[in-house]
Amino acid sequence: MSRSAAQPVPYIPRIVVIPDYEKDEIIEDVWKVEKCAEDPKQQKLVFDEKAKQREYFKAKKELKPSKEQLHKLERIPNKTISWNGRTKSVPDQNEYKTFNGWNKQNRRVKLEAIPFPARSVMYDDELYPCYSIEQTEEIPIIAINEESIGFKRVEYPQYENKNVQFFDGQGLMSFQFAERIGQHLNLSYSPNAVQGRLPYIKGNFIRFDLMKWFKENNVTEIKDVFGELQPVIDKEGRPIDLILTKSCFKAWHQYNEEQAKPKCLFENIAEYEELLKVHNHNHFWVANYAKPAYQMNAYTPLTYQYIHALNLTLNDLYQLATPLMDVIKRVLHGQKNDTHGKWLRDIAYTKAFLHMLVQEDDESKDVDEESDEQEDEIERGQKKQFINEIIQAIDLNELMLYDGNVRKFIVKQAMLKVQDMLKGRIPIRGCYFYLTNDPIAFMEHASAIPVKGVLKKNQAFMNRKRGMHALFRSPLTIFNEVGKLYFVHVHNRYMRHLDNVIVLNCCDLTLARLGLGDVDGDTALCTNDPTILSAVIDAPTTINEDDKKVAAPVPNNMDSIIKMELKSLHNLTGRCTNVNTYFQNLALEEGSLQARVLENSVLKFLQGQIIDATKNGLEVEIPYVLDRLAIQMPYFFRFVNGGKAEDYQHSTKSPFNQFCIVAEKYIDETFNMKDGKLDQSIFSIESTRQLLQDMSKVSQPKFLSYLAHIEPLYTEYNEQKNKINHRQKEFNELKKWERDNDTRKAISAEYAKLREKYKAQCEEICPYPSILASVAVEIAYQNYGTYSFAWLFVDGLLENLKQHENVIKGEVRKVKRLTNRNVEAKELTVQAGIATIDNVEFLLNVPDGVYSLFEIMGQFFIGYEAERESVVQTSHTPFMLDEKSTRRILRNYLLGFSTLKKSQEESQLVADQVLGKKLQIQVVEYGYVHIVDEHGERKCIIPRDQAIRREEGLSLLDFGGATIEFIRIEKVTKSSFIK
Repeated sequence: MSRSAAQPVPYIPRIVVIPDYEKDEIIEDVWKVEKCAEDPKQQKLVFDEKAKQREYFKAKKELKPSKEQLHKLERIPNKTISWNGRTKSVPDQNEYKTFNGWNKQNRRVKLEAIPFPARSVMYDDELYPCYSIEQTEEIPIIAINEESIGFKRVEYPQYENKNVQFFDGQGLMSFQFAERIGQHLNLSYSPNAVQGRLPYIKGNFIRFDLMKWFKENNVTEIKDVFGELQPVIDKEGRPIDLILTKSCFKAWHQYNEEQAKPKCLFENIAEYEELLKVHNHNHFWVANYAKPAYQMNAYTPLTYQYIHALNLTLNDLYQLATPLMDVIKRVLHGQKNDTHGKWLRDIAYTKAFLHMLVQEDDESKDVDEESDEQEDEIERGQKKQFINEIIQAIDLNELMLYDGNVRKFIVKQAMLKVQDMLKGRIPIRGCYFYLTNDPIAFMEHASAIPVKGVLKKNQAFMNRKRGMHALFRSPLTIFNEVGKLYFVHVHNRYMRHLDNVIVLNCCDLTLARLGLGDVDGDTALCTNDPTILSAVIDAPTTINEDDKKVAAPVPNNMDSIIKMELKSLHNLTGRCTNVNTYFQNLALEEGSLQARVLENSVLKFLQGQIIDATKNGLEVEIPYVLDRLAIQMPYFFRFVNGGKAEDYQHSTKSPFNQFCIVAEKYIDETFNMKDGKLDQSIFSIESTRQLLQDMSKVSQPKFLSYLAHIEPLYTEYNEQKNKINHRQKEFNELKKWERDNDTRKAISAEYAKLREKYKAQCEEICPYPSILASVAVEIAYQNYGTYSFAWLFVDGLLENLKQHENVIKGEVRKVKRLTNRNVEAKELTVQAGIATIDNVEFLLNVPDGVYSLFEIMGQFFIGYEAERESVVQTSHTPFMLDEKSTRRILRNYLLGFSTLKKSQEESQLVADQVLGKKLQIQVVEYGYVHIVDEHGERKCIIPRDQAIRREEGLSLLDFGGATIEFIRIEKVTKSSFIK
């Protein structure tokens, strides 16, 4: 267990375990959830109704009418309704309703009527029974109050909180030990916090100058948890590397019937160290560590739980979404020119966006971030590989930013960012940091000095952070779990290096407020966003004084293990969270989060009880009056869990539901999704076909032959791919818990296998990468406009693209050292490899000069030009040229021409000029067919779709130097004519 998902450091530190620290008393207003006296009448009503509901659900399952019976019944008619700003046709359940329809009216179908529906209704190609009001009965209304729930919320002003524990799971490591860890992990820095593991040891260890502290405070030895004095430097000359509290040392497991509390498995720390050697434990293990602030994302997504614990209005949500929406709009449309008012493409910005996508894939999600369904390894690898291929193509020629396949990918990623916000993942300025308690107070406790610390009540510290900040920790179920602390500047040299760890005071109940968190590696999202701060509700902390209690010991045998496993098989934690979200949403619809404080307080309390049930042995049940109401989750939950809109509430009064409606409309109108595909009108695609083909290496008859043999494979490939696409679409439409990882992986593997299969078959026909890529581009780009097939042969594409390389590169460079800093200046100066901005200096390996700085979501970039050639592996494809040609005499031949003009009048002038004249065909760069006069002046061109005529075995690329005579003009359009 100590080694799971951890990195080894070949060193065993010298460890001192000290007693846990509890503060005698903290006086603070608190809330408690307590059992209350039950009303016998209420409880009987609840008991009877629970029995009735069980009977009802059983009958629905056993007595439901057959499909044949439903087909014989009359169908209820449809009606037109307004839905999210549009109209839709739905069954008219005015007189006859389904089970769910009557349930919304607080009625249920009588048991005896279930087999005999009066009508039927068709939903998504499936028939459902419908019943009249005479076939139903009213569901008794049980009021939600303390008596029906069985719990009450009690406020205790100035409550005397006794024996409040601090440093739970915390330790301090010396500068020297942290440096050793950094070196072994190949880090360029010593980590400020390390989640460390050894047998029986688990905790979060903060970097602290132990030796300096001991010297300046004249401490030569400290007493450990075994009552032994441990010298700062032992007889072997070893200094203390690690001081940790008893809560980190999980060795108190020796139970005796005569003793109330368990004994430690070891007599002292010396025995523990000796047994490590005996069992060949010679590595310290690092499960995780604190990254420097400049390596962390400046923006972090909220969760729907965080949003529903804040008093946010719809306008507040718009405000929070603005930074991301600004990025989306700039990637999609470019930047508006202030002088001319035109939208200009922003190549540097789009390049930076792509680099951010790579970075997102490389970074692991914070453990306290609400996890989405993860991409499987194959899918993630494919995405990362494709992004790197895109970046390489753009590096060769920036026009590839507007390639069909590239642009399709970028636009889809932009759309996914907007869709993510529908799940509550709205990015805000802030990030997750490890929590720790005041290290000065820790050292005072370790050194037997009166514990004062440096932070006072409601204060926190992190170097470079100042002022009020909000703290969020998952799971978060009620508004009074959001922390709000004032970050102060501390004149203490022992703490100033801590710029990526939240240091909490030892004077208040902040950890209890943050969901009863501890400091063994817990993290919290920290933000000073003014919109968030103004939406935090000030309320007392809810405490549970039984939180640390455990059940009585049981024999260590198979029966005990089975009983414990059976107790943890339920999914009550998730259900409790969902019921709580239902009431949070209801409170916001009613205008105030506090409107359902009883329900939310009780559900928060029960959630803690459910989580601890295996420890304390309690049987926990969600009160029926709360559980039965949360049958349909709020509207926004359809984006979290998936499924159909009909499965969720129709009411959209709460601010976040309204936000989702607007975001949905934006997605529909902007991205024009049709049958799961993006409308190409938004792509802003330019033709990059000529960049991706090299027609100089192959004769036209040979090219047409390859085309004829490979195009049928493309058709097969596309048919197979569409089948997998359909499976993927069906899978994505399932509810979250119905989507299993095995199916997800199987679909990803099918895509990969399909690509490999058809790539191999095409390579058998044409084993020359450059030529094969040219053929694939002709099929995918020119003939079908689908693009992606050509990227199966990316090596050939890049080889061809190399012929059109721009050696003057528009470089985009991320300035990592500025991440998570407030930067006001717009320019960065570099001299002799030292960058300077806002009086901050750091190393930056770019040429000397002054650089414009631009920001994307708190990350800073510079753009500049540099001369450089990209390295591309070439296949040394032989030239497949021979004497054969498709050139022949063409008479009375109908052909389309492009004038490259913008009006029909201008095109008519060109048509008049060429009519009756003999001109010459000029083939330019093996790919363009121009019509020129005797002076070599271009009059018009033959478009690419006219130049290669596969059905006739004809390529006008073979007609360079040929004479062409325009006999008649049949039709003239804005930019073309046909002769």
